[in-house]
Amino acid sequence: MILIIAEKPSLARNIAAGIGQMARRDGYLEGNGFLITWAFGHLFSLADIETYQGKRTDTPTRWTMEGLPCIPEHFTFELRRDRDKKQQDAGVIKQFHTIEALCNRPDVDTVVNAGDADREGEIIVRICVQHALKSEKSFKRLWLPDQTPQTVADALRDLKDETEYENLANEGFARTYIDWLYGVNLTRYATLKTGTLLRVGRVIVPIVRTIYDRDMAIRNFVPGKYYVIASREKTNGEEVELVSKLRFEPEQYAKAEEKCALYNAADAVVTAVKRKKETIQPGKLYSLSKLQNVLGKKYKMSMAESLEIVQKLYEMGYLTYPRTNSEYLATAEKDKVKKILAQIQKIGYPVVFKDSSKIFDDSKIESHSALTPTYKIPGKDALSERERQVYATVFRRFVAVFCAQDCLAERTEITVRVGDYEDFVLKGLVILEKGWMQYDDGSQKDKHLPHLEKGDLVNHLFKPTERETSAPKHYTIETLNNYLKNPFREEKAANDEEAAAAADSIGANDAEEYRSMLEGVELGTEATRTGIIDNARNSGYIQLKKDVYTIL
Repeated sequence: MILIIAEKPSLARNIAAGIGQMARRDGYLEGNGFLITWAFGHLFSLADIETYQGKRTDTPTRWTMEGLPCIPEHFTFELRRDRDKKQQDAGVIKQFHTIEALCNRPDVDTVVNAGDADREGEIIVRICVQHALKSEKSFKRLWLPDQTPQTVADALRDLKDETEYENLANEGFARTYIDWLYGVNLTRYATLKTGTLLRVGRVIVPIVRTIYDRDMAIRNFVPGKYYVIASREKTNGEEVELVSKLRFEPEQYAKAEEKCALYNAADAVVTAVKRKKETIQPGKLYSLSKLQNVLGKKYKMSMAESLEIVQKLYEMGYLTYPRTNSEYLATAEKDKVKKILAQIQKIGYPVVFKDSSKIFDDSKIESHSALTPTYKIPGKDALSERERQVYATVFRRFVAVFCAQDCLAERTEITVRVGDYEDFVLKGLVILEKGWMQYDDGSQKDKHLPHLEKGDLVNHLFKPTERETSAPKHYTIETLNNYLKNPFREEKAANDEEAAAAADSIGANDAEEYRSMLEGVELGTEATRTGIIDNARNSGYIQLKKDVYTIL
């Protein structure tokens, strides 16, 4: 008999659908040689400091500085408690006893970890098994990129040994322990020092600090004036705008006027006109962050709301695994993609399979492929309005990527030379055939250029034009997400300068290592970022209005 332990009840139901003909029992399902039970997400959590100090944990305890910092030699997991910490959750205790009884049934020879396909899901079930199993049995892993019955059936025929996921589990435990060390110790310390509950964490602090710093930069910003020289005159009845790259400070106004006089005394001549037809490529398939960026910008959907909906659509079998940072598909998924495309063709979309490295690239995937629809397509009334918005966004991008119709455009580039002083390059783009763009990103607007040909004289009258420096913008869902994925991008130039200086003193090889230290560093992950930002909101540190984050 094979016992499958799912991370949550909804996953257990979907696994049962892939097996078929299973009877409902108290806390588990049985049939066709399988038992399926489930956790409720985290059944276990790390013990509080009092446990390591040998104090009672069944009643609330006043925090003290005693024993801080607490760094356990061995970490202890306990069954999850009610929020008030007065007693353990009765439902959690009952479900764990069910898992324990099933693990130790004499007829069960194989236990299967069916946690979500990520490091958190990996350790949620592992911890349950470590506490429940009394004798050695075969331990396998069920890895599900989506929860459709066909995928479940295929995955059950290809169970992997759990030892193949040791590194993933180690990563999950390491993050859990580090988060506890930071969070529990610093939260207690900061709270006791200030007299106010302050939740401190490894990622929540830099997130709050980033938003605070941006708010302070906006509040303290003092606009500065400067001048550019620009011309907006008509040639053959069409306005031609020429804006110089030169910039003048207010005290250089006279110099700007002199430069205008020089430009105005010279001829402005079209020296080159380039027109070419090209195929515009659709955007890449969505990672979770990129999807949340689009949903936040278009529908003002918070990261917490969008993740909740994407997770629900995954559990309903309509989307693939959501917590992915990749925008590519695995080469092993080509046959699966063909099946999905066949279903999409049946409902009238012009899609074809494309075997391209711009879509399929194993080197661009860490754990999970990009978000896509599955072959299971929801009916007209199957989803709520918000669910339809999320599903349609993923679906339309998938259709665009595999659309049989190319998007064709004409790109134009006109160069206007003013005397021997400066070249002005005007760029335009006109969509000739929408192709995939009618399904995704169809809001593209044409940018028409004046009808000019090589050798034409362009009317011009340059004048000093006042401009004002702009304050930084508040973080939005999109820009905060992008910052967290690459928090040191804005400091790259400074880092490069530091690395160059370091090269002089420590040698080129060490300087290269110094330069690459922050390469790929992120704050949080696709799986955790949303929850941490939401925690910062719930803690009263930051607020989200529409899609803009500010400090509270």
